[in-house]
Amino acid sequence: MFPLKAAAMGLFCCTLSACAQQPTPPLDSQQVRIEQRTSMPLDQLRAYRLNGELVRSLRFPDLPPGSHELQVRFQFEVPGGGQRNGGRLESRERTCILGLSHDDFRAGQQYQIYAERRGWQPAAWLLNPEGERLTRARIIRCGPGL
Repeated sequence: MFPLKAAAMGLFCCTLSACAQQPTPPLDSQQVRIEQRTSMPLDQLRAYRLNGELVRSLRFPDLPPGSHELQVRFQFEVPGGGQRNGGRLESRERTCILGLSHDDFRAGQQYQIYAERRGWQPAAWLLNPEGERLTRARIIRCGPGL
């Protein structure tokens, strides 16, 4: 019985380590880094477009300093927005594309896009390295299947 438990535990640990994120490399002093964060742990904020080009990753690549147009895909749960299931109201997910532009990204700095839900509407900001708001995101569109 014990070898089976050990094998199961080994498989579990192996699976867990495969899902772990790789550590982020140090920021090049000639580049800009954009991190993404949400107010709720189950909400998802992913890179979508950079200067009009589709981003094929969950996060933005490190960028040269200067002016950039960023778009993110924000998926969040809307409490009470779903259907009744056995007398209980289930929540529903909503996805929105949000856009931010900033003209003065500075080399060696790490910025953050912070998003939160406000009922059915999203809100997001670009924050500087000190956590101060630089610009508010505009809602480009929201809907299912985005």
